Amino acid sequence: PPAEIGPAMGSTDWADIFARVSTDPEGVHQAFLARHPAGPRRPAPTAGAAPLGRPPRSSRWRQVLTLVRRQTRLITSDRGYFAFLAVLPFVLGVLSLAVPGDTGLGNANPTAPEEPIDILILLNIGAVFMGTALTVRDLVGERMIFQRERAVGLSATAYLMAKVVVFSAAAVIETAVMVAIMTIGKGAPSHGGVLLGRGVLSGIIELYLTLAATAIASAMVGLALSSLARSTEQVLPLLVVTIMISMVLAGGLIPVTGRLVLDQMSWLVPARWGFAASASTV
Repeated sequence: PPAEIGPAMGSTDWADIFARVSTDPEGVHQAFLARHPAGPRRPAPTAGAAPLGRPPRSSRWRQVLTLVRRQTRLITSDRGYFAFLAVLPFVLGVLSLAVPGDTGLGNANPTAPEEPIDILILLNIGAVFMGTALTVRDLVGERMIFQRERAVGLSATAYLMAKVVVFSAAAVIETAVMVAIMTIGKGAPSHGGVLLGRGVLSGIIELYLTLAATAIASAMVGLALSSLARSTEQVLPLLVVTIMISMVLAGGLIPVTGRLVLDQMSWLVPARWGFAASASTV
């Protein structure tokens, strides 16, 4: 009974209950058997059982809206994870201020000619890290829940669309914080943008849109990796390998253009496209 959840499970926090059940299902089962010793068996019903019927149907967009609200609550209710996501863009933005030089992304100073490219490398890898970290642990932790909900009518398309909407919005917000810190602390592109025309504001907007797109694409890569992982223990190695591959194939630290194999492999990495686009703007 609901009133006995606390004494039986040791907590009334559903997150703690699910964590305990998922990590020690046998122990929880044995505790249940100890509370409810086996009594006389009831005869199994042999006739008169009602048909199960079909799962209830609801519109795909209604499912998307419901799942968007649930996903938002899931992120904000996990305080440790939410705090990590909130602090991450500030940390990455401040790291860009450690690059030596005082011209930022403007005209390079001969005494610090590497300043613009170093800032771009940090911003680009930061966008990749933020996007991937947002989603890489998401699907693997919900696989059993997803399978149960699919059995009662959940649309897989609605499920994925809700994830894309929520995590894309989170990536856009985090990227805005990171770019704002860098722009205030180091300086914006001084020549405008490639597509948005001349002017400092055009350069800032174009740089932000490029990095936001990189973060969103990386979040989709994170979702793909999360769907491939068989357990939460595999998430961290996948994240580390993804970041290392992005650093190598982005083109900022190691030249990849025109190099056989490396160049072709870089086409599959969001960091490569993000770095090329942001570098073109600067």
